[in-house]
Amino acid sequence: MSEQLRLVPPGVDFDPPAGDELMHCPMAAPAAAATVAFDRRSPFAGYTRLLTPEGGVLISYVDQNRSLRLTVARVAGWGVATGVGGWEIFFESSLSWLHSFAAFAALALIAGFIANLKIKVPHSVEIRPDCMIVDGEDVFLAEEIGDHWPALQMKDEDPDRMVISGICGTRRIEYMTANRLDKADSTPEVLAADLQAAIEQLWGRREVTFETAP
Repeated sequence: MSEQLRLVPPGVDFDPPAGDELMHCPMAAPAAAATVAFDRRSPFAGYTRLLTPEGGVLISYVDQNRSLRLTVARVAGWGVATGVGGWEIFFESSLSWLHSFAAFAALALIAGFIANLKIKVPHSVEIRPDCMIVDGEDVFLAEEIGDHWPALQMKDEDPDRMVISGICGTRRIEYMTANRLDKADSTPEVLAADLQAAIEQLWGRREVTFETAP
């Protein structure tokens, strides 16, 4: 005759005084989940990298306008401001010569400060499977660039003045500027690395064949 086994959970007996204390002991509320709020600035200020519906990679960034046209405009603006202001101070005002020199020095300093303000310029470059689009306007076909991929280069031996350039067809082209905003700005290096990664991903598997005419 078989015997049936039944599992009986172990029981715990409390003494009456201990049982009363446990019954009247208030239950501790579950600990609330700790939440930590971060209030910090993004290290990618002015820099974004997105995927586009066309299957490309869009990179947007900001650099400093250091073009020759702007340099000429700065010098001309400073000259006009100091020239006109100096005439008014020395010949049209009733200030003494000492006060006139002080006012002219202050004018020259203020005009120089304004003329040397950094001007930020937004740029964008999109790498698609068949082309590269700079600032949403200039289109460069991948087959015309070939293996001469755009690369970061220094301009005029100035480490703060950088360009992304390369060969397209038979011409060397400066596709975009990548000037630093300050000494700690590494946007040019990050841009060059992301650009190379996007090109390797979208163009690196392209097979280029050449056919010789009979």
